[in-house]
Amino acid sequence: MQEVILKELHDGDFYHICTEGLEQTILLKDDEDYMVAWNYLALSAWRADVQIVAFVLMSNHFHILVACSGRMLAQRYIKLFKQLLSTYLRIKYRSSKIMHCSDDSITLIDSIQYLRNCIAYILRNPVSARLCKRPDEYRWSSYRFRDSGTKDSGRKVSKLGFTLKRSLLRTGMDLSGCRFLIDDNGYIPLDSFVDGHLITKAFRYSGKSFLYHLGCCNDTMMEYELVYKPLMTVTDGDMYDLTLRHVAKRFPAKSISELTTSEKCSIVKHLYFSNKTNVPQLSRILGIPRDLIKKILSQ
Repeated sequence: MQEVILKELHDGDFYHICTEGLEQTILLKDDEDYMVAWNYLALSAWRADVQIVAFVLMSNHFHILVACSGRMLAQRYIKLFKQLLSTYLRIKYRSSKIMHCSDDSITLIDSIQYLRNCIAYILRNPVSARLCKRPDEYRWSSYRFRDSGTKDSGRKVSKLGFTLKRSLLRTGMDLSGCRFLIDDNGYIPLDSFVDGHLITKAFRYSGKSFLYHLGCCNDTMMEYELVYKPLMTVTDGDMYDLTLRHVAKRFPAKSISELTTSEKCSIVKHLYFSNKTNVPQLSRILGIPRDLIKKILSQ
């Protein structure tokens, strides 16, 4: 069978986007937060003229795969989404600087294999985080695009009055011309804004191929390629020198290798948030496990 090529799927480009809260803040704390973020994903895509291919909403970060005609549209999309969500969270939780100043990882997907692995990685995220055993058990992702089946049911968001728009969608955005529907539970259905046909075509209309990639995805490798690598702007050598200078101030007469695990842990946050580094790089330089660094950053 002839291999699918990206241009057969979409005229533009594919981008993986990962965004999170400042210092990995827990952003979504209850079902209402997830529902609002879900709808903002859809509305931002409509306004920015991008097509969502796959997504997952985690409590402190989000993965979104979009198809659009250029990187600037992907940047415009995530900026709009973050503005909407930051405003909602700031009002609800009375907290400033929640996520609008955080970095975004935007990665161009340049091959069909990369695209398939990216889709698998996104949908497997809750499994990797041990929130569920199978991707279909997690509510807040696009995994169920294949059986959503609600395209012709619900009300058009463009027909909602101002009060309903505010109460259901938490926005005053002008939605005239938007063809999305909203169901009785307040959700914009998946098949209104996720291109399920594009995914099935990417996997050659084969459910078996789709499940195979879900099972074989190397989550650690994809996390590095899609999340950490795009944000890394300092080399290991430069980061090692920066770490040495900080260690000299905090622990005079000690080298990095002479630090105890407790001492290394005490400088993780400063190194991470003061430099364009990432978890794998810090792990290599400090000689402590990635999981330990992630735990420190999440505290």
